[in-house]
Amino acid sequence: MRKAQIVAPKTPLELCDDAIPTPPPKGAIIKTLYSGICHSDINQWFNEINQGDKKTHFTDNPKYKFPIVPGHEIAGVVHSLGSEVDPDAEDLKVGDEVVAYPWISCGSCHYCDANETALCDQRHNGLGVGTPGGYASYVWVREKKYLVKVPPSIPLEVACMLPCSGLTTYNAVTTLQPAIERINKLKGSTSVLLVGAGGLGLWCLQLAKKILPKTTRIVMADINEKNLKVALERGADGTVLWDRNLSETEAIEITKKAGSNGGFDGVIDMVNSTITAERGFKSTHRGSKMVLVGLYGGGATFALPGFVHGLRTVQGVLVGKLGQLRELVALVAKEKFVPPPLTFYSLDDVFNAMCLVKDGKVQGRCIIKF
Repeated sequence: MRKAQIVAPKTPLELCDDAIPTPPPKGAIIKTLYSGICHSDINQWFNEINQGDKKTHFTDNPKYKFPIVPGHEIAGVVHSLGSEVDPDAEDLKVGDEVVAYPWISCGSCHYCDANETALCDQRHNGLGVGTPGGYASYVWVREKKYLVKVPPSIPLEVACMLPCSGLTTYNAVTTLQPAIERINKLKGSTSVLLVGAGGLGLWCLQLAKKILPKTTRIVMADINEKNLKVALERGADGTVLWDRNLSETEAIEITKKAGSNGGFDGVIDMVNSTITAERGFKSTHRGSKMVLVGLYGGGATFALPGFVHGLRTVQGVLVGKLGQLRELVALVAKEKFVPPPLTFYSLDDVFNAMCLVKDGKVQGRCIIKF
């Protein structure tokens, strides 16, 4: 099989050949057909996450070691199956089209027993992080239960995005949903700001339109006018161009005006930088909820009385659960969703594609096509 692996931070990926792995007893081998390039792959490639006051590194975890094959947005067909039965898995056979749930935890701690796998301390087991991921023509999956069948109505190049960008935004919208429904009952209408009109943002927009009350005004903010034009075409009720020449006061003022009655009842930040988080928070009404998704990094300064007197909530969302991925696949199969603009690259050209993602020169999503 062919694979691309990170051998050292900030250096070109190494392309090499390897043997097709043998499936684990309860697991499977997937023949990869499409694999998404996520911005968190760039953090992994650079081996750092900006925490605001410091930078942390993937290799701070002694169990994380280079070389590693990245990639956690994986769609393909079942190549081979382990001999043991996995009672929690769907009925799978060789040749089935599937996506892989990559956020594999230890499976045996008190968090995993309670299906709160995002809290597990052993999430380094995940595909593309602890075990080789989708930048390879075949992928080893520990247990069959982590494979979700793809209905014929979902093209695999779209399905590959569901375990990360789709699932993350589905979790973000459903996390925000109770707060918006509550405010909607009180006021009769609500407004939500989605920050970032890239690949995640366009998924989030369509999911918000399907899930949140119909009286919710959905507005998207971005620094890229072309992205905002696509957002309007995909159903956004309004947009805010955060021109780089605007002062912070001006940016916050035009953002508040784009909402309802001078602000927003909810915010989902797909970027989550110092600037975007502060702008989002300062554009909210009392009683609002802000959901932080992105991993751009940095720190933010909020006036603490703003939480108390404003009854505001800020919550982080980390991808989503296996059950939520199954819900999402069913929803996308049933409803009409338009994927973000897609650009395809071969595995041999993956390094150039990652550079484009790093430099913010991609509209929508980059996909490795095998």
